[in-house]
Amino acid sequence: MTAHASKPPLLGTAREWAIDLAVAVGIGVLLGLMGPFGSFFNGGPLVRITYWVASIACGMMLSGVLARLAGAGARRIGAPDWTIVPFVILIGSAIQAPPLRLVAVALWPLIETAVSPLAWYGQCVAIATPVVVAYYFIRVRSRVHAPAREGLVPVEAATPAADPGAVLYLKMEDHYVRVRTEHGSRLEMGPLARVTAGLSGVEGLQVHRSWWVARRAIQGVERDGRNLRLRLTDGQTAPVSRASVAKLRAAGWLAAENPA
Repeated sequence: MTAHASKPPLLGTAREWAIDLAVAVGIGVLLGLMGPFGSFFNGGPLVRITYWVASIACGMMLSGVLARLAGAGARRIGAPDWTIVPFVILIGSAIQAPPLRLVAVALWPLIETAVSPLAWYGQCVAIATPVVVAYYFIRVRSRVHAPAREGLVPVEAATPAADPGAVLYLKMEDHYVRVRTEHGSRLEMGPLARVTAGLSGVEGLQVHRSWWVARRAIQGVERDGRNLRLRLTDGQTAPVSRASVAKLRAAGWLAAENPA
């Protein structure tokens, strides 16, 4: 029986976003009442609260998207996930600062001369820093440990299988690797190259940037024009990149080429 494990959505679940926006509203109300950076003297509390709630909510959404995408990218290349924090703070603030300044100047014209664009960007960074750091620990870092709780195995903690010889193929799925064995399948975190490192001694080749296949898993070869695919024992077909054709032919893997 094949064991299937589901991946969390790359950009998060609807429930996560609902919680994040609710937190953003709470922070916005608090800042509206406090009036940081001199905003306490800008109009009445209703205007301030509306401005801060909208600002924090938009910033939360922007930071959430950037943090998740950057976190997935960091894991894909094997970089520590904490390296995304400065990126999200600085880039997110740079994206959000200009439109926020336009809105603020429209509401309170004196801001245009009282606060320079650079100082405005600094204020955005100051507000974004604690929000992004908290977001990192709650949303991004928790995803690194989630696979272990859900039955997925981080690549640093295990080889692709207790018996590497049982592995049929590896397949990239987002920032996870699907390990298909004779006994089922599971997901492991990490780039494909790091997972294949645990398969030393197994006769197999990387046939595509997202596929590694054991030779014994191949039942046939299908050709569709210039494209080749390997027909595997479990009914799946693995694409063969054009750069890998010569390597597979030299290894004798393509002797049984058949038209699709």
